Amino acid sequence: MAKKNSNVVALELSRSYLKLVEFLPLENQISTVAIKPLDASRWDDDQYLAEQIKHSVSKHITEPDADMISAVAGENTVIRQVDVPNSEDNLIDAIQWEMEQYLIHPVAEYLIDWHALGSNQDETAKSFLVAAFRRSEVERFKRILEESGCSLAVMDVDVFAAQNVFEANYPEKLPLKTFLIKADSHVIKCIRTQNGQFLGFESAPVDSRFMTSASEAKAEIVLGLVNQIRSALDRASDAWGGVDQIVLCGDLALDNDFREMLESNMPGEVTHLNAFKEITFALSPDKSAIFQPSAPQCAGAVGLALRRRGDN
Repeated sequence: MAKKNSNVVALELSRSYLKLVEFLPLENQISTVAIKPLDASRWDDDQYLAEQIKHSVSKHITEPDADMISAVAGENTVIRQVDVPNSEDNLIDAIQWEMEQYLIHPVAEYLIDWHALGSNQDETAKSFLVAAFRRSEVERFKRILEESGCSLAVMDVDVFAAQNVFEANYPEKLPLKTFLIKADSHVIKCIRTQNGQFLGFESAPVDSRFMTSASEAKAEIVLGLVNQIRSALDRASDAWGGVDQIVLCGDLALDNDFREMLESNMPGEVTHLNAFKEITFALSPDKSAIFQPSAPQCAGAVGLALRRRGDN
């Protein structure tokens, strides 16, 4: 059993970056933030990833037995809202049967988790937000962590983590129809959320040449990405009858070319998500100033850190 109020270590791992956040739940404070670039060409090398995790954890994390929380990638996850009739006795079978309609592979090849949303509009069924992700991917990640000397307490989905950190830092904006862009170096996710509800997302891969291209080639890649985001925004606006705010976080929020192109092609102001807006730093207030420039890039990891073992 985990210690009560144990430190939480959030690990967000992607092809290009490893991000660590150590969080102190009792104090509601961050003690450590670390961002480590990775060799994207070695994403399939489990030993390399394990070594990078082990090195970063040993260097930056103060409590070796802290709960570790990480995430699967939203673009590799099937997420649906499922209604189960009140008369249904076997909840698990009902949810699995509904999800089978959306899965490419047999349901046994997936891990399925769900969160209760309450009764549907006419109260004839209970609604659940259900996520299904490939079992093989989760097992691979657990093996990598074990090789690094770490153990996993919670596995989340990165799009939920992005929504989580937005809600924690902007509670006054929760009623607004929010188009949340998590623009990471390998994939961009456009999330719709309102009143604390996850309403879906779209994803678009980032050309692997983005990080190394010359300015002219990069400009073409950036424009293509921004056009895809604008199309997703237009679809969200059509479905919603308008969008109230656009919020940006992720790796590319720190890329001047991407940020400027995005802002010039959006119909309204783009808010840069400050992952540290409502969360203080332990030990030294100066840390806030040190890490502030990376606040949008750290959003996913901070959102994971705010989770607890046993959370729904």
